[in-house]
Amino acid sequence: MMKILTERAKEMGVKILLQTPVKKILKQGDRVTGVVAEDRPGEPIQANAKAVIIATGGFGDNPDMIKKYTGFEWGRDLFSFRIPGLAGDGIRMAWEVDAAPTEMTMEMIYGMPGECDPALHETFRQPHLMVNLLGERFFNEEIMPNTTFTGNAISRQKNRTAFLIFDENVKKHMETVGYDFVSVVFPFTKVENLDALIKGAFDKGYKHVFMADSLEELAAKTGIDPEGLKKTVDEYNRFCEKGHDDIFNKSYRYLRPIKTPRFYAARLLPSAYGSLGGIKINHRTEVLDKDWKKIPGLYAVGTDACSIYGDSYVFILPGNTTVSYTHLTLPTNREV
Repeated sequence: MMKILTERAKEMGVKILLQTPVKKILKQGDRVTGVVAEDRPGEPIQANAKAVIIATGGFGDNPDMIKKYTGFEWGRDLFSFRIPGLAGDGIRMAWEVDAAPTEMTMEMIYGMPGECDPALHETFRQPHLMVNLLGERFFNEEIMPNTTFTGNAISRQKNRTAFLIFDENVKKHMETVGYDFVSVVFPFTKVENLDALIKGAFDKGYKHVFMADSLEELAAKTGIDPEGLKKTVDEYNRFCEKGHDDIFNKSYRYLRPIKTPRFYAARLLPSAYGSLGGIKINHRTEVLDKDWKKIPGLYAVGTDACSIYGDSYVFILPGNTTVSYTHLTLPTNREV
């Protein structure tokens, strides 16, 4: 898509300057009149314009802004994508010319934190037993393929932490029969050798996957409340035996008991595609000030402005954060 848009822009005579970040938005009176950018040698370039469009991709690569405006601390309770250069500079420059701020959130998903083998990651994103640090279930695990719903649910638990748990029999099922859910991003259909994957993670010092010979040992290793875990596992096993989840109504096809050692668990924490919100706009993508009056000549699109669905990515319309709720389709690069 970006290739086609770029080719069309060049046909129309658009000049694209790479590695030329904007440093300041120019304003005369109440109207925006252009920008000041910096070229590769560091020299300023002034571009006068009838309109300026802010499309700088939010602040997903700025841990300070993430902590200040969303309450998450990157590397502790958030392990989101960090695309280099998306530091919130467009939002900051908009505020400098009196743009009104909006609520700022992270575009929530979830996963095992840090770097781990994708096959290991997908093994622990299957609809088995999920609990929080209190040892309690908190949602229907068959919702897990919707990473937004799951990320939002995990973010509301103690320490924003959850654990997916299964036993030896479930492990063998995933190695022989295969996964219940197959990711379109990492399309593994089964795990080939989970013991080898876990050993590889341990050898690299990865600390978010666990094995134990008893539930008591698993609780000690993970920090899950042991009494809460035992109560939940006993209850869950009863649901599995009768084929009905009395609490969350999870489909019987995903109800597999947690009884046979060894027991396996992985820590799951919130992640995010990036940030959402920052600049208030109207339905024409015109930037508004604190009195809800438009700032002539200034527009904002994409994640810099998108707050139309809170922190929940809408999978029925993939890519919609890049256009906000505008009637236009605009490229989202940060150069002049």
